[in-house]
Amino acid sequence: MSSLPLLLAQDGGKLSADLMQNFGAMAPEMFLCVMVVVMLVVDLVRSKGPSTLYPWLSLGGIVVAAGLVISGSGDVTVGYDDFAALRVDGLGRLFKLVFLAAAALTVLFIVRSGRKYGREGEFQVILFGALAGMCYLASATELIGFYVAFELVSYTGYLMAGYRLDSAKGAEAAGKYVIFGSVASAVMLFGITLILGFAGTTSFEGIVDVLLAADAGVPALWVGATFTFAGFAYKAAAFPFQFWCPDVYEGAPAPVAGFLAVASKAAAFAIGLRILALVPVAGGVVGTPELGQLFAHDAAFLEKLLIVASVCTMTWGNLAALRQTNLQRMLAYSSIAHAGYLLLASSMVLRTDVATDALMAIGFYFLIYLCMNLGAFWIVTMMRRDLDSVDVTALKGLGWKQPLLGTCFVIMLVSLTGLPPTAGFVGKLLLFMPVIHEGFYLFAAIGLVNGAVSLYYYAKPMREMFLKKPDDDTKLIDCVGGDMALVVALTVPLVVLGVYGWGDLASVARDAVAIVGGR
Repeated sequence: MSSLPLLLAQDGGKLSADLMQNFGAMAPEMFLCVMVVVMLVVDLVRSKGPSTLYPWLSLGGIVVAAGLVISGSGDVTVGYDDFAALRVDGLGRLFKLVFLAAAALTVLFIVRSGRKYGREGEFQVILFGALAGMCYLASATELIGFYVAFELVSYTGYLMAGYRLDSAKGAEAAGKYVIFGSVASAVMLFGITLILGFAGTTSFEGIVDVLLAADAGVPALWVGATFTFAGFAYKAAAFPFQFWCPDVYEGAPAPVAGFLAVASKAAAFAIGLRILALVPVAGGVVGTPELGQLFAHDAAFLEKLLIVASVCTMTWGNLAALRQTNLQRMLAYSSIAHAGYLLLASSMVLRTDVATDALMAIGFYFLIYLCMNLGAFWIVTMMRRDLDSVDVTALKGLGWKQPLLGTCFVIMLVSLTGLPPTAGFVGKLLLFMPVIHEGFYLFAAIGLVNGAVSLYYYAKPMREMFLKKPDDDTKLIDCVGGDMALVVALTVPLVVLGVYGWGDLASVARDAVAIVGGR
């Protein structure tokens, strides 16, 4: 047994007792991998046909994984000698809880939707595989593990998007997702090879140190950074790699589309923020924050890239959504616009004075985005189930016949717009505060204008529900019992955190990111 540590060590390096103990910090990821095997075995040994075993087993596994995440504390590095593979800290735990909460709600949505998605056990296997990849991605600190986890999240996303075997649109969505994802992955891999070849290390910290000390005029650096950003942009549905998003979200089952809109996007930002947070430690971005300075030759290239991408993303997403009447497609464009708001705040992580504020704002926003976006997708799921349509006109007069459901949907849409007194307003305010603090008034104004533009298409369902009278043959959404409980449970936090209590959640997010960026 004494030879086991040597067999596990790369190149024969010795594993210290402390680092061996730190492998316990990977308990959530290891448990999720075990759940993949468990779900696969259960699916193999039991007879075919629908069963309540799978959702209950999945929810139990997700709850246990969440308990393992919450039970962790401090800042733990997993690796050996000078090699750190993972860093389990507050930022990683925050995002892991977002992934797990999104997965739990997705399981509940699928169960309550009454629709069958092929073999249920296989779907749960894919879901746990996606969670394992996302959780590892949130803590990764080196390129190899990051890329493997990134691809695991991508492949499972392809499978979930096209899992409706009886849906031609689902097959089309999965096909487009695979083709576009493969191209984005190849471009990102090429960028990684350029950066790796220049830096000579796979460690994020080592890469940041080398790049900050390098001559900014080296073409390989900005080409590598741009190509690597392509992979993150694809996963977050950010410009110019957002074109797959509307078709995939429209063709995928609504619960899966909601999961991709929240968890997949959060995974991209989790690893991106971990890398960006290293820059302030190494000195941060300096210089005046004037618009002309942003595009000056000596300005930070990465900051330019993020800000330009954020403005293009939010503007394209909101403008493209204006003419949409398909709610599922409208929410896809909405998710693109929200990626733009989050990218704008992410660019501020590069600035030492507001890095912690920006990280806190992004963490807070994802917690409320989970409620308002998945809540909207849940209502779309019920529309497809009961109304056999996801067009906004199918909601005609719904607010008069089902006032509680209509009111909850309005609150979700108002929160997505970013209007008071909802949590969405607080979240948008926190996102823009670091931008304003650093003097980027123009970009903050662009964000506010985009928020105003979004009100136009978010108001379409509101108008149909409350400003139009129902017809005698108007269909109703069968939203009672557990269905309504889910709607209310996702709506209440948006009101409570918008009126009071948001400070406590913001403090939790701030505590989670306070230690990020330390070496």
